[in-house]
Amino acid sequence: MKIVVTGSKGNIGSAVVDYARSQGAHVLGVDNVGRGDGLGNYIAADLTDLGSCYDVVRGADAIINLAAIPDSKMFPNAQTFMTNVAITYNVFLAAAHLGVGRVVWASSIQVNHTVPPHRPVRYRYFPLDEDHPVDPQSDYALSKYVGEVIADAFARDFGLTTVSLRFTDVVTLQRWPTLPAPVDPGTQYPLPHYVHIHDCARACYLAATAPLPPGSHTVAFIAARDTHIDMPSRELAQRYYPDAELRADIQDHDALISGKRAEAAFGFVPQFSCRSR
Repeated sequence: MKIVVTGSKGNIGSAVVDYARSQGAHVLGVDNVGRGDGLGNYIAADLTDLGSCYDVVRGADAIINLAAIPDSKMFPNAQTFMTNVAITYNVFLAAAHLGVGRVVWASSIQVNHTVPPHRPVRYRYFPLDEDHPVDPQSDYALSKYVGEVIADAFARDFGLTTVSLRFTDVVTLQRWPTLPAPVDPGTQYPLPHYVHIHDCARACYLAATAPLPPGSHTVAFIAARDTHIDMPSRELAQRYYPDAELRADIQDHDALISGKRAEAAFGFVPQFSCRSR
């Protein structure tokens, strides 16, 4: 199986490349860093250029698209939005025209809770699931929401199998020993949810390889089963989101985000918890 991983030099991308290769996949890494290795393992490309997308995804069985400006305030707002949307659209269009049947791509929890929020965030219920209304509040968050709309359109109109992974706070190996952490006081505390980078890599691979219906678009949160702060989850919900309905028996530091869809759709169950090393 040939998998193209874009953004392969980033934190998540490099972990995905390693994991997919460990599972026996032939992986072509793509990023805009340096130059290609000439061996078919890595190629440098600007994916805002549609022709480059056609070149690098040709012959793939699946694409895991992680290429993007990774947050706000790194570049001007319009550049972040336009770059991310252009890459996402180009990858989906190239896949559709060249017969690549599946595209998995990195969306974000920020479509639900932009960090930091620009206005008060409201939640109707916990655990938060993928059916809850979204509220993107930044150039980055909006680019991820538009990406989900693109994924839905290409599933519906071109028959692609598409998966939008709403990653929570991705924790690298360097940061892992610092968790769990104290609560950082604030009037609108972001949902304290995280995922270990190795779980990210496995989620991407499963989403790219598990049996899924043609023409389907799956949106799935990727999160650990607990929070990464000291405050118990019920206390946090009541303090910061008192109007939200609790729809489950949330105890101790249980996650306020549901992982049921990722498990049901492509078998992802997080293996890492910052409370059990």
